[in-house]
Amino acid sequence: MTGAIQRRFLAWPALLALALPGAAEIIDRIAATVGTKVITESMVMEQIRLAAFYDNKEPEFSPASKRKGADTLISQTLLVQEMDDTRYPDPPMSEVLQYLKDIIMPRFPNEEAYRKELARRRLTDEEVRRFLQLMIRSVDFIDLRFGRGQQVSSAEIAAWYRDQFLPEYAKSHPGKPAPPLDDVSDQIETALLKQKTDAATEEWLKQARAGANIRYREEVFQ
Repeated sequence: MTGAIQRRFLAWPALLALALPGAAEIIDRIAATVGTKVITESMVMEQIRLAAFYDNKEPEFSPASKRKGADTLISQTLLVQEMDDTRYPDPPMSEVLQYLKDIIMPRFPNEEAYRKELARRRLTDEEVRRFLQLMIRSVDFIDLRFGRGQQVSSAEIAAWYRDQFLPEYAKSHPGKPAPPLDDVSDQIETALLKQKTDAATEEWLKQARAGANIRYREEVFQ
């Protein structure tokens, strides 16, 4: 799913691969570029760790996972540019902290356990907060930009009830009668609106990616 960290990517010269003094070991590499904006390998690895932490899963650093992480950052770059161009604001940090408290912290018995888990995953509290801020910003912007004006007809609701809701309900509640359409129509309308918003967002991203100069450094994804 994304959010509202406004990550500004540095220009090409500053992000050329660096080497330790007196050593040839590269400590960061360019993974992809979006126009003049640069996505480094370390940014991809951080994205993988943050997404895994958010999903409460262990990170996977396979080539496919790194490619997926890079694709996510490319989409974020394009979306952040659109939000910046329209001056869409970051959510206040108080909202981010409330989300952290309500959604993330219940996993842990106390603050110390949270900090220990971050250390184990090589993350910081600041990185998590920025990740959540970007996610919240992105979700709110998408709802405003691509969700506004979407409509769902009664015929669409009835079709979803018949083709999606009833079969799924029968599988998960064998032998139990399904609730009538009127009782779940609001729930179905919400699901359909989200589906239409997601489709509009994906179409915009597809067009934005087609119009952007995106390049991958394939050696990073081996």
